[in-house]
Amino acid sequence: MRKLSAIIICLALAAAGAQAQNTFQGGYFMDGYLYAHKMNPALTADRGYLGIGIGRFGVQTMSNVGYSTLYYPAGNGKVESFLSDNVSSQDFLRKLNKNNVAVADLQMDVFNLGFWTKNDRFHTVSISAHINDGIAAPKELFRFLKDGAADGSDFNFSSLGSKTRAYAEAAYGVSVPLTESMRVGAKFKALVGFTYARTNFNRFDVSLRGDRWQISTDGTLAQCNFPQEQSGQDIGISDAVIINPDNVTSDNLKPCGFGAAIDLGATWDILPWLQLSASVTDLGFIRWGKGQNMAARGNWTYEGFDNISMSGDDDLGNKLEQKISELDNLLKFNKTGDSALNDILPATFYAGAKFSPLWWLSAGVLGTVRTDGPYSWGELRGAVNLEPASWVGLSASAATGTLGPKYSAMLNLRLLVLSLFVGAEMSSLYLVSEEPGQRISFKDLDNFPVMFPRDNLNVDLTFGVNIVFGYTRAQRKAMKATLYDYE
Repeated sequence: MRKLSAIIICLALAAAGAQAQNTFQGGYFMDGYLYAHKMNPALTADRGYLGIGIGRFGVQTMSNVGYSTLYYPAGNGKVESFLSDNVSSQDFLRKLNKNNVAVADLQMDVFNLGFWTKNDRFHTVSISAHINDGIAAPKELFRFLKDGAADGSDFNFSSLGSKTRAYAEAAYGVSVPLTESMRVGAKFKALVGFTYARTNFNRFDVSLRGDRWQISTDGTLAQCNFPQEQSGQDIGISDAVIINPDNVTSDNLKPCGFGAAIDLGATWDILPWLQLSASVTDLGFIRWGKGQNMAARGNWTYEGFDNISMSGDDDLGNKLEQKISELDNLLKFNKTGDSALNDILPATFYAGAKFSPLWWLSAGVLGTVRTDGPYSWGELRGAVNLEPASWVGLSASAATGTLGPKYSAMLNLRLLVLSLFVGAEMSSLYLVSEEPGQRISFKDLDNFPVMFPRDNLNVDLTFGVNIVFGYTRAQRKAMKATLYDYE
């Protein structure tokens, strides 16, 4: 089982961490992008489409920390972790936030269908799978690990926590015109949950007084379809916070919860060259069936270790493992009962303005806010789109927000009856590489792939292949105009 070391690794790699559904935002303003309605159900695709299996696939990780936060150049192309004696506490801690978060989202659409009907209505039907996770670690935890503690030291770990959620979604959406310049849309979603776990602390205070640690906690763990449910055993802090995907087997992947959600959106062509839009997605919940509740509440003392500091030898994994059994003794989660669990999905709000000065050129500004407690985030994005022909489109955008900067690019192609798109987003133009000096050698990171950015771990990859059919938007307008002329 991964132990507390996974907290560090997750914050660097988002190996366990995520939020609810998110769609590639770099394509929000592209006319040729088929799936903008995932962010605003009032938005429409240019033509009807059918996607099966690989209609749309996306994986996203976001974090306000990264490799350059946890690892530092040591010369000759080598690196050392923040626990090294050569890395000053001041240099390391100033890079951290009060609450350090890693979030990630894996989503795959098994079936997608979009089509136009009379009265200029656009309909969508989809079946998709989602895995959402998140992990948060306070700056105080890293100070605890880096500096150790002297008599009289006090630490507050109350923002430590994690969550994971896996569910399937069946959705139907429709976009309808209210006037010539305004559209509204709604999407209705039926949800089937498979696994869920969430750990929260209302209080987690640790103090060193003399040779004793004084601990005061008020933490809860709720889970459904996880192995600990059947064990009936108390578990330590690492097992409560770090969700090990190796424990999720086919025995766990059975329906454990049901729920519903709705998306709402609107667009307004206020001027021929200016469109305003706004939406909210994932207003809903999943009610998980009979699951296990655990708690860690109380005040006690612990004399198991004198100093938690792990400076010195620079094997990050070994250092953390040396202390993990002792750290687990700080508290235990005890079973409190079995009951149904209510899980409110995190809602996402979008507000955008699109400028189209030329038929082949557009630009947009998009604000996004996700509300989910310690895993909440917001960003402001600017985008430029080039669509010089009906068969090709390019988009470039940049964003800044709670979890740092992002830069994205997207290519959309329409070849005969096929529509293909691919998009990528990262927080830095610099990747982890073998170049000595300024960049980090991935060989010192257990050969992790070089695709990860050097700075904040903000990565979003998406691609899809769809069959398109029906008339284009321009063709429908021309047919409508001809009909009016005939009348």
